[in-house]
Amino acid sequence: MGLLPFRGADSQTLRAGDEKGKTTLMSKRFTITRKPLLLLGISAILLLVMACAPDAKQSTFGTSGPVAEQQLLLFNVLLWVMIVVFVLVEGVLLYAIIKFRRRPGQDELPPQTHGHTALEITWTIVPTILILGLGIWSAITLFNLDQPPAGADALEITAVGHQWWWEFEYPDADGNGKYISTANELKVPVDRAVRVNLRSDDVIHSFWIPKLAGKIDMVPTRENYMWFQADETGTFYGQCAEFCGTAHAQMKFLVQVLPQEDYLDWAERFGETPVLSAQAQAGQSVFNGTGGCLVCHTATGSDDPAVVDSRMQSFLTTETGIAPGPNLTDLATRERFGAGLVDMNRQNLRQWIRNPEDVKPGNHMSGRAAIYQTSDGRANLSETEITSLLEYLLSLK
Repeated sequence: MGLLPFRGADSQTLRAGDEKGKTTLMSKRFTITRKPLLLLGISAILLLVMACAPDAKQSTFGTSGPVAEQQLLLFNVLLWVMIVVFVLVEGVLLYAIIKFRRRPGQDELPPQTHGHTALEITWTIVPTILILGLGIWSAITLFNLDQPPAGADALEITAVGHQWWWEFEYPDADGNGKYISTANELKVPVDRAVRVNLRSDDVIHSFWIPKLAGKIDMVPTRENYMWFQADETGTFYGQCAEFCGTAHAQMKFLVQVLPQEDYLDWAERFGETPVLSAQAQAGQSVFNGTGGCLVCHTATGSDDPAVVDSRMQSFLTTETGIAPGPNLTDLATRERFGAGLVDMNRQNLRQWIRNPEDVKPGNHMSGRAAIYQTSDGRANLSETEITSLLEYLLSLK
């Protein structure tokens, strides 16, 4: 009997201790979890601010052409209208939460506005007007940007998406009917509209030059199109914007905007037989023979459509057959290679020849070309052959 009061007192003490312990533990948990959340929030804000750079290579805010400028204007108006609406709605919500919060000793509800005719008409009509206005303007902008302006004498180009590089065809590159097929670097004249027909030979890709125009999908068996115009010379960066496989993020391209005279000079000189040194001639023999490069690549002018179709059929119907490769005729004039992945220089090109998988994982050249079917994936070529091949490739202008 004498133990019962002791047990009761002890039980109450333990319960009180438990409650205090739980409170302390919850407080510690709150303190522990609040810091990571705060850091995460700050990091998210910093990343958001860092992403907004008009002078970045692929920023949509630094436009250079009528198409991108109209798209940016539409985006900015839509964005700021949405920000204003968000601030107003959230402001009213916060005001209501604070103003009409339940206070100690308050049991009755605050005055209700259910059925307030003026309010309900206002928040029905205003959003309707905004949505209709912005929707109509968006549709008008889409129609305005559907085709180049009448009488613009647009340069016609076909862009074909491959896994994982870009093919560009000019049906009439110089105005005199010269056909050109090249790869990964699109050369266009400044201040001239360019109409691009978009196709894919394998999976869905998406053609995007952020500073010049918005993205358009390239869908197999279907041809889309877009147009753009560059108002200044320079190099603009493009990117595939649709996941298309292993090397999707490394499927890039450049748009080189040239003065009209420089563009015509490139078009006229394209396909001319280059002057080859003795070492470059030895490299040409490797290209056409030992290396087997000629099976997938053309380096003496525009591709023969029949040869391109044959390569593509082999790629689509077999697991180990040849794959269509970029045209290399003007390789030495390009700023980058590997579908815009690395700078064009002797060191990078040598590494690419030795083992392209090290430079661009997932590329079909290392997976299908016979010279790379080795135990370590390195080219089955001697250093002398690689040097000669390198010299030949750097002579292709």
